[in-house]
Parts: sequence; structure tokens; C-alpha cells
Amino acid sequence: MDWRQWLDVKQYEFLLHWFMRRQREVGLATLNEPLAYDGYSVYDQLCQQMLKDAAVAYVERFSTPAAPIALTNMLHLAELELAGRPPKRPDTTQH
Repeated sequence: MDWRQWLDVKQYEFLLHWFMRRQREVGLATLNEPLAYDGYSVYDQLCQQMLKDAAVAYVERFSTPAAPIALTNMLHLAELELAGRPPKRPDTTQH
């Protein structure tokens, strides 16, 4: 997904920094648990709570709700940023 379809630059930066700060606060990267894929792991519960909290923070800041797909993608982009891996940038070439 190209974030520019859903967010302007200020919204993008707000969510990226918000998710990075929250992930550091809850220690998301330090979790040492097997992948459960059941929605009930500590990781899954923390992510679901962060998505709910981010939705509220976004509305408080911008007075409009964010698309759920934008929140989910920003959560995972923040994980990549914190892990030191550069995110894949969308292809901006036009044909």
C-alpha cells in the first residue's frame, strides 16, 4: 500500500512517530514468544491495543478517523524502522 493514498505527510509522520514511541514503551521488540497466529499472543494483544489507541490519538489530532489499513500498515512500518530495516518505498515512476 502506498501511504499517500490514505495519509498526507503530517498524518504519516504523526502515526509513524506515535507507533514507534508506543512500541518502545511496551517493549514490543523484546517479546520472546513463538508466533501463535491465534490472536491471543501477547504480541497480538499489544498490537490490537495500540491500533485502538492510535485510532483515538489520530482523531484527537486530526478530527477525522484514519483508514484501518493505514493504521495497520503504519504499525508494521514502525516495527521495521525500529528494527533498523529500511522500509520498501513505493515505486514512484510513472509510465
